[in-house]
Amino acid sequence: MKSLEKFTFHSLLFLIVLLPIPLGSNRIWAWSLIAIYLTVQSFLLLIAYRGKLPTTALYHYRFLLVPIGLFQLWVVLQTLPIPLGTLALLSSEAASIYASTGAEFGYLSLDSAMSKLSLFKGLSYTLFAINAAILVNESKRLKLTATALVFSATLQAFYGAFIVLIGIEHSPVFGFPLDINATGSFVYKNHLANYLVMSLCIGIGLIVTQLHVSHASSLHSHLRRILEGLLSTKMFIRLCLVVMVIALVMTRSRMGNTAFFAATTIGGLVALIAYKHRPPALTALVLSVIAIDTLILGSLFGLEKVKQRLVETSFLQESRDQVVIWALDIIRDFPITGTGMASFYSVFPIYSQSEIGFYDHAHNDYVQFLVEAGIPATLLLVTLVLISLWRTIKVIKTRHSRTMKGIALGSLMAIIGMLIHMSVDFNLQPSANAFTFVLVLFFAHASYVLPARGVLKSNIDVAAPSIPTEVNHV
Repeated sequence: MKSLEKFTFHSLLFLIVLLPIPLGSNRIWAWSLIAIYLTVQSFLLLIAYRGKLPTTALYHYRFLLVPIGLFQLWVVLQTLPIPLGTLALLSSEAASIYASTGAEFGYLSLDSAMSKLSLFKGLSYTLFAINAAILVNESKRLKLTATALVFSATLQAFYGAFIVLIGIEHSPVFGFPLDINATGSFVYKNHLANYLVMSLCIGIGLIVTQLHVSHASSLHSHLRRILEGLLSTKMFIRLCLVVMVIALVMTRSRMGNTAFFAATTIGGLVALIAYKHRPPALTALVLSVIAIDTLILGSLFGLEKVKQRLVETSFLQESRDQVVIWALDIIRDFPITGTGMASFYSVFPIYSQSEIGFYDHAHNDYVQFLVEAGIPATLLLVTLVLISLWRTIKVIKTRHSRTMKGIALGSLMAIIGMLIHMSVDFNLQPSANAFTFVLVLFFAHASYVLPARGVLKSNIDVAAPSIPTEVNHV
């Protein structure tokens, strides 16, 4: 059974690499295959644990799993048929719409079929988080999982940059037309940019896990550590970050590049302020990522074009801000219940006041969640993210484990980057990005609850889930 459990863990690593390959898992057939994969993986996990999952270990992740699970229950309620009298008490606007069709029953969702599809996606995210909480039960596995994400993003970055540099006009597999912007296996350049931002931040965290805390006592010791660094996995990860930065710049994504710069700057400042026993190389690492990668490599691979796009951006030319303004009217009419998950594309045309083209998403995930899920359910997810941020800062300030502090710092930057980028785009709509963000949130909680040594087992005392004693070199 241990071998089966180990196999299931490796299947999780493979899934992380697989997620962005089929068009960012942003097609029904793609995320359906991922859902089937996760279902099979979960059955294998049940067999490995003989039907008795480590519920006390899952208890440590309650602040991650409970909000995600409650949100899915809310989506279930959105898809249930409700008598119009009862529906009017919950959402008078929805009741009046269904009453106008002569129906006796209605739904909180104005597009129940799409909301049901969204529910299946949401259940997949929940299952993914549960599987990660069970399988990633030690610091070694935590680092392997983070490494798998960096490896996946490096493949995407190399592929995306290579396709642009050799001038291929159509994607080799699906035949989509390509332009001068890197997209990787995603369809939309901003989705690749968002995926790279999260992965870059986790990669920075991985490098931090390998930084020495103590200062070199002599020139010999200093030189030895330099040589060890050149031959270690730290240098390999650093090269991966270089490839990802090149691809990020080549996406020409304005907010993607801005989000990465802001996330590394803010995260670096938080680390420099809160980090106890700060590694001497931490400051140099943060400065090198901002200065060397972003400025020098960016200037070689198109940062000037990104700057030009930022300068030329005009609200007179952009219609996305108008979409957000009109979407606020939807929130006003459906503040509590929302219009139903995945219903934006069918509801927004009713509120559109001029011809601005077809918008299936709000290009602002905050607004889209408020429109589709309502204010209370959206605040539930906001609380989850805030708790995750608080836990990363707590780990950086109080834990001694290099592994946990590094993963927490990477998660902090990744969350900040996502929060910035999703304000102008729909990065949580493709499943690959949504799964990856769930993984980032999991990293934030795992760095808080996992012991620095040993395995988080089912016999942990749930009455006092304290962080175990650690040593600096772990």
